[in-house]
Amino acid sequence: MAEFQLNFLRRIQWLLESSSYTSTYKFALLMAMVNLSIESGINNDSEHSISYEQLAEQFIQLYWTQALPYSDQSSDSVLRQSSTTGQASVINSILGLQHKTKTTSLAIAHTQNIKLWQSTIKDISSTIKKYPARYLQSAEDKVSREFLYVYDSKSKVVTLKPGIAYCFTRFSKIINKLCQQYWTEFVRKNSRNQIHFSDDIDLQQFLFNQSRQGLKVLIPILNRPGIVGDSTF
Repeated sequence: MAEFQLNFLRRIQWLLESSSYTSTYKFALLMAMVNLSIESGINNDSEHSISYEQLAEQFIQLYWTQALPYSDQSSDSVLRQSSTTGQASVINSILGLQHKTKTTSLAIAHTQNIKLWQSTIKDISSTIKKYPARYLQSAEDKVSREFLYVYDSKSKVVTLKPGIAYCFTRFSKIINKLCQQYWTEFVRKNSRNQIHFSDDIDLQQFLFNQSRQGLKVLIPILNRPGIVGDSTF
């Protein structure tokens, strides 16, 4: 089990370092699976199925405040979450929900118009299945290494392989910190966002409601033999 867990961490590191990113979806998907694995209460090496609707709800929670204007000086300062032309579709879906419910409160938006909420969940579920769920485990070499789950375009769920949900729970703090770090840097480096940045606003605080944290706590684990610098499995 210890070797399995070390291999899991090594593969997560490979995924984050070797993948090509056109949006922040992959980080959101990893964090969503972590959160849902924790909620499942799994404490053994069993498989665990997660519906795309559950993932969509997590995406809304993760992106909700990120869909708000970054700068108080400009209502048009919603940060770009995609390196391609236009805004990420998940952000657009959330912006549509906020506009139609006339609220920036997630709790109110969730309960005010159930039909609209369900429609938004459906749209985001479709986006997750079409993009990050399909490509999460592929790196720049386009080779898919399905160590988390086997992707099935016809399924309504993602079934985590044996031991994966437990590892997501066991290493949740490490994975979330890494994802937040990569996510923040992706948004920071997006040329379309540069105009909105200033020294008096902490980007990571805005994105995740917490101060920027260093990764020193992870060094002892990531420096273990067989983790850093090894991208084969």
